[in-house]
Amino acid sequence: MANAKKVIIVGSAGSPLQAVEILKLGEELNFPVIVNIHFTSSAIETFAQHIRSETNQKVTIVKGPVFLEPGVYIPEGGKDLIFLSDNAVTVVDETTTKETIHPSISILFSSMKKFANKDFAVIVLGGLGSDGAEHVSELKKKGVYFIIERTPKFPYLPGNIAKQLGERYEKLEIEKIREMLKMCNAEAEQQTKDTNT
Repeated sequence: MANAKKVIIVGSAGSPLQAVEILKLGEELNFPVIVNIHFTSSAIETFAQHIRSETNQKVTIVKGPVFLEPGVYIPEGGKDLIFLSDNAVTVVDETTTKETIHPSISILFSSMKKFANKDFAVIVLGGLGSDGAEHVSELKKKGVYFIIERTPKFPYLPGNIAKQLGERYEKLEIEKIREMLKMCNAEAEQQTKDTNT
């Protein structure tokens, strides 16, 4: 994961607090992190504020096309996040998709297929259901690195995604995932310095 240039955190029930724990790096992010966790529309603003106050990270609520820069991105309430290119995302209205849960992991993963490569890493946290599972083996083939939470409170979503990946993923505790993110952060900072010299 050390070469990841974009990290996507997905999950459902029980995982918002875990996502916040992962983002408590004690330093600013040097790459974009997308947090795509099932949420009721009204709770998104509060969640964004919670991430800001707990982690001191810059948080952007995606309401239209946006170019990915270092920081945290979460989709507007009731909308589904999609990739427009490997470095830009936007949201689509829930009425344009047949999904019943938002933000949909399936819609996000489906849009990633066109741009996915080894620069992408996906962290799968706890949750219910199998949202996104049908797309993961294709993303894996394109080089996307998958990490699955080792002991989630709700093991169904990570279990269903793991089943589709076979043995080709890493299973880590929240603390270990945070450590990997810190390593990525150091790597990204070094790359920025190298580019600017």
